Amino acid sequence: MITKEHFIDFITEYQNFDKAIERLEIAISGKKYGCNLFESDWYESVARMFDVFLESFFTDDGQDVITWWLFEDVDHIIWQKTDPDLFNGKSEIEYNVNDIEDLWNYLFKYKEDYLND
Repeated sequence: MITKEHFIDFITEYQNFDKAIERLEIAISGKKYGCNLFESDWYESVARMFDVFLESFFTDDGQDVITWWLFEDVDHIIWQKTDPDLFNGKSEIEYNVNDIEDLWNYLFKYKEDYLND
């Protein structure tokens, strides 16, 4: 199983790589979106390595949550419905996962659903 530190390091470095690609595109073309290095062979190799990383440590649902967190420009809030019990009716729990550490804590809390053994 992957550790919290390795997860945070990997995701952070992947984000740094993406930002570097964007800066390189601007340096080459002189403007944003002037060229597309994200379709280059070497970027595709990194993307495949990223996929191998995700598949090695996370379930399909875990992979979906991580890619949503990385690539969707939204407020990263997860709403989870709870079943009613003897004392409480049905309700929703809000998980704010805007921070990478909070994302890890959420994934780890529900590791049966999101992490591979």
